[in-house]
Amino acid sequence: MKQIKRIFVVSSLAFLLAGCHLLGNSQKTEVKPPVDVNQPDDTGVIEMPPEIAKQTDWNSVLSPFISKLVSSSSLDSDNKLILISDIQNRSGDYLANNKIADALHQLMHKQNTFTVVDQQAIIQAKQSLGISADDKLVSRGKMIGLAKSINASYVLFTTIYKVPSASNDVDLAMELISTQSGEILTRVASKDFPKQPDINKETNKVIEDNK
Repeated sequence: MKQIKRIFVVSSLAFLLAGCHLLGNSQKTEVKPPVDVNQPDDTGVIEMPPEIAKQTDWNSVLSPFISKLVSSSSLDSDNKLILISDIQNRSGDYLANNKIADALHQLMHKQNTFTVVDQQAIIQAKQSLGISADDKLVSRGKMIGLAKSINASYVLFTTIYKVPSASNDVDLAMELISTQSGEILTRVASKDFPKQPDINKETNKVIEDNK
């Protein structure tokens, strides 16, 4: 009798365990898809910077100023050594001063009136006078003192009031200064050049008039 009860108890336990196992398997388990580490993430995308505006051709802009200044200058010294000063920026906009300086030196080297102080000599003279290579406080007095230290008789001093753009012409003044007296011998400004008519506007006006 005890043997029968033992068999019954063991059978009941086995049935109960089997039922629990089947019940556990019947429960649904949520499986998350694997993460693709190579999948692009838009949160880290850096947009392309805006297109850079067309750079100013300073050789073309400055050429007529140089030509007029050189042709209209009467020199008061046999020493024709001239220092091209740093650019005085009164435009309120960023200026690529190194490109403007390069353009001025290239244009002045093409004329036969003045002997231009080398840019390296200017850098060395600035160092000896304690003037920073990127000094922003440009003045006539400072440039005249720099010219005297190099024994240059003249200073070419340029002030830019407005940078050229698609809607505006350049506004600048260029001065030939005597190092000895500090006098402005010749001054050429944007107003000395007649403004060229806007060809596009003239063409549009003709088209409107013919309608």
